[in-house]
Amino acid sequence: MHAYFYFIFYSIAGWLCEDVYVGIGQKKFVNRGFLYGPYCPIYGFGALIVLYPLLALGNHPILVFLGGMILTSALEYFTSWLMETLFHEKWWDYSHYKYNLNGRICLLNSTLFGLMALVVVFIIQPYVEKLADSIPDDQMRLFLIVFTVAFSIDLITTLVHLMKRRNTLQRLHTQMEKIFAQFEADTALKISKTQYRIEELQNQMDSWLHDRPEIDMWNTQIEETMRKIDLLKTKRLSKAFPQHTPIGAFNISKRLAERIREQKEER
Repeated sequence: MHAYFYFIFYSIAGWLCEDVYVGIGQKKFVNRGFLYGPYCPIYGFGALIVLYPLLALGNHPILVFLGGMILTSALEYFTSWLMETLFHEKWWDYSHYKYNLNGRICLLNSTLFGLMALVVVFIIQPYVEKLADSIPDDQMRLFLIVFTVAFSIDLITTLVHLMKRRNTLQRLHTQMEKIFAQFEADTALKISKTQYRIEELQNQMDSWLHDRPEIDMWNTQIEETMRKIDLLKTKRLSKAFPQHTPIGAFNISKRLAERIREQKEER
């Protein structure tokens, strides 16, 4: 039971730290969690993978620091990769930081995580253990049950929303693939070979789209999907992660669909 309590405690503490850190920069309250409730599970998992291996190294702060850096960075990298794989979107990007790895982790954050590991192991955890020990077993059990029910409802609600986001992007990509196929047939240019030169591709498609008689039909087909994507921007997750963006082919589809919409308005 205590391990689960630690998970909850550090999930809430991480959520508070994240909100304060981001809120100060934006000068407003921002719920930075993926879930609706006041917790960030990645911090709870991060605390657990730090505590149990590293508590045994309590007399070696340098090892605790390095171990905290490595373990939490691995968790952040895996979480970023998993979210991108499942939902076709990049939720955070450290590419503009020095010494980053695929934009998923960076040296600055890893160093901060190492420092947090020191604080957790040497300062916070002894008090958390005392707090857990002070709660009677029946009260602890009731608290964990109530939290589990609320957390499960929150998680299911969020996953449903994320699946809707993914399905909307998939629908747009499917619609755009038909246009890409016609573009490739007319120009002999393979989009897959230029997916990282999207500005060049967009310029080439601009000329190709300008006089296409099918542009009105294409726009009608994708307009409803684009409106749904626009609506997603007003949702909580988009506000919490305003710089999130589709990845790979899905990003190409979204940006070129926006260009088709602009082409129609210009005609």
